[in-house]
Amino acid sequence: MKTYTITRHARTTCALPLEDVLNDQQRAAVTCGHGPKLVIAGAGSGKTRTITYRVAYLLAQGVAPAHILLATFTNKAAREMLRRVEHITSQPTGALWGGTFHALGNRFLRKHAQRIGYASNYSILDEEDQRDVLKVCLSELQLKVTEARFPHPSVLREVVSATFNTHLTIPQVLTDRFPHFSQWAEEIERVAQRYQAKKRAANAMDYDDLLRYWHQLLTEHPPLLQQYGRLFQHLLVDEYQDTNHLQAEIVELLASQNRRNLMVVGDDCQSIYQFRGAHYANILEFPQRNPETEIFRLEMNYRSVPGILALANACIAHNTQQHQKTLRAVRPAGERPTTVALNDIYQEAAFIAERMLQLRDEGVPLPEMAVLYRAHAHSTALQAELIRRNIPYDIRSGLRFFEQAHIKDVVAHVKLLVNPRDEAAWRRLLLMIPKVGNVTAGRVWDRLRQSDDPLATALRDQTLASLVPASAHTGWRRFREDLQRLHRLGDATPPAELVQAVLTTAYAEHLRTHYDNAAARLEEIESLAQFATSYTRPDRFLSELVLLGELYGQEVRGAPTTDEERVVLSTVHQAKGLEWQVVFLMRLSEGSFPSPQALRDPWGEEEERRVFYVAITRAKDALYLTYPVMELHSHSTTVLQPSRFLQEVSAELYDEARILEQ
Repeated sequence: MKTYTITRHARTTCALPLEDVLNDQQRAAVTCGHGPKLVIAGAGSGKTRTITYRVAYLLAQGVAPAHILLATFTNKAAREMLRRVEHITSQPTGALWGGTFHALGNRFLRKHAQRIGYASNYSILDEEDQRDVLKVCLSELQLKVTEARFPHPSVLREVVSATFNTHLTIPQVLTDRFPHFSQWAEEIERVAQRYQAKKRAANAMDYDDLLRYWHQLLTEHPPLLQQYGRLFQHLLVDEYQDTNHLQAEIVELLASQNRRNLMVVGDDCQSIYQFRGAHYANILEFPQRNPETEIFRLEMNYRSVPGILALANACIAHNTQQHQKTLRAVRPAGERPTTVALNDIYQEAAFIAERMLQLRDEGVPLPEMAVLYRAHAHSTALQAELIRRNIPYDIRSGLRFFEQAHIKDVVAHVKLLVNPRDEAAWRRLLLMIPKVGNVTAGRVWDRLRQSDDPLATALRDQTLASLVPASAHTGWRRFREDLQRLHRLGDATPPAELVQAVLTTAYAEHLRTHYDNAAARLEEIESLAQFATSYTRPDRFLSELVLLGELYGQEVRGAPTTDEERVVLSTVHQAKGLEWQVVFLMRLSEGSFPSPQALRDPWGEEEERRVFYVAITRAKDALYLTYPVMELHSHSTTVLQPSRFLQEVSAELYDEARILEQ
């Protein structure tokens, strides 16, 4: 018999050049021993570098890659970290379990799905797939509901996912987030049950299932927990402040089998995703749930000048629930933040655009400038101003304002008053009537277009009802009543009033039932009405909307044309983790920032202050804090107060600018 000898890889002492690449705080976290560890990583403090070197350190100490689990919030982040680890250690990391929680759950379930009744070749449903399955559920259940008021599949998907991510029941989620659907709680629960059954019958899972079943297998099958608990000798979790209940429970279950070698890294002061199910207590209470936790604080900030950090520290100090830390600047002194009070949203937009052009002339590249805001709706006037001034921009918070479906819906109502022969507007509105499809809409339009005044015909001709199916008669009657109300206002009514009037029609109900994130969309329509206050006639308002779109679509002579040569517009939430030389934080008025909706939660103000903190710490060299002091309405003006987050910090922390108009 032949004999072969295998030489076991010997454990080695760390030979990494840690003294040269890490500061004292980072090095302490990287080289720590066994047990639970909490790394509070302040903004710009080298969090990614610390995690990367921690993995490299473990490998250099002889831990095999397969014995390390690294959970991140994007696969891109995991790939980049592992690429850096390979560069540092010259060791392959292919066997290391690295990726998002959902990717790791999928990797686990491909091996063990049969234990919960799934085949290993299960499908994963994306959002569109989920909506399609929910449509089938609604059709099969044949629920006896008023079609105009029952939530659309896209909204149902949001409700079902919210119950999973928040650990709340469907009635609780409806009460908290969708009160206008509370009467349908029983029917929605039936849809949710049918949805779960259909997924299982189709051997399919959605994103939430990847976590649900991973957790279920660990809790219901102790041998599996022991197997993987022993496999993962070290677990590391990035952005721990953004984890939900299940994600935290999964990693803590696994760590319970390996001397609790769990290192979680994050910044409690940047926990801003409660609306997505992030559970702030995960990072806040980690030491209580994991006795003997060693806490490390990364407070040396390499990003921002001292004045910006001074404002950030003063702001977040007003929160009572937090792990205390103080950001300290590595960079030398620079500009203090600048506050700018503007007359209204139009002057605010003009200031930001003008200052951008000045900064570009001073040598700051356009991609190194960003405008941040609390809600997408706040960018309306600014987008229009940037288009007028030929300043190219990249919007990260969603579609360009005037391209959004709900904005086009509202504008279609106004178009009918100005031009009753607008076929596209007619078809758009007709298709909003429950039980009216393309064929029926075409029949109605064919009749209307033959008349001299389609709008008047729609209001007078009672025989039109015969062109729509009987199931659509209630919706058709409501549609005509709404048209009559708008027609009485007339095409000479200020456009801001017309936009507001649309929200008194059945459209408001249509928006809530057919679009996800309805509250934000309603806020954007209110923003459209505010934008319209600068126009006295609807025809001029509509012309401006079209021209703004054309101007943006044209290639401006001499203007940058690539994505890398555009200023960035973004909500604060979308900007987390990014940085720019110059940041404009706009609409810092009470009623806009903090979000009134968020303040309904008992701890909402603290989360909103964390959003403000995240926004401040995106800026490297200069920070402009702007706010309008007046809000214009069609017949009145409201005086606005600066955001409470500006009022509660010392005026010595920022410079005040005065605006001179020429």
